[in-house]
Amino acid sequence: MTSSWLDLARQSILNPMAAAPLLVSTPLNPAVVPLTLALVAVLNGLLYGILLPVDFFSGGFASPIVLATLVGGVVWGSAAILAAVGRMFGGHGTTTTLLRVTLWLQILRLTAQVVLSVVGMIVPGLAWMVGMAAGIWGIYMMICFVAAAHGFDTRLKAVGVVGVTFVSAVLLLSVLLSAMGVAPVEV
Repeated sequence: MTSSWLDLARQSILNPMAAAPLLVSTPLNPAVVPLTLALVAVLNGLLYGILLPVDFFSGGFASPIVLATLVGGVVWGSAAILAAVGRMFGGHGTTTTLLRVTLWLQILRLTAQVVLSVVGMIVPGLAWMVGMAAGIWGIYMMICFVAAAHGFDTRLKAVGVVGVTFVSAVLLLSVLLSAMGVAPVEV
């Protein structure tokens, strides 16, 4: 099974249009998705805790547990918004399906971030350029996976879903952070 997941990861990077339907149609035990969400949240919390400066976080956000919980909530919330917006665009993806897609892309992004962090210590300029390219390619990958999860016949609908989801998530996060009393970081 490990080699098939590695093959899927390779295909997700090299040919996301072909890999997306494979991920969406792969049968999984229902317990895998919440466990993967917890793992991704913890790994992201640890990575952010290691890479970001200590004074970057204010108040209770400096705790890895709070950070992991926040990351898990953002990942789940993103999947829920992607599912809801996609259905408004005529798609049929569920929150669970979009959560699988989002988690898979988060695993790939986390792996790339670790590699880029190591490369950044050796050749900072190269890491920055590769990071920019990876970010752009990651958006394309997301569009392909969202299109497959919703069963869209064109990726243009997926572009709309991703765009509306991004704007919705930013607005929702702004409202939530303001309600929690988190102020913008002063430069």
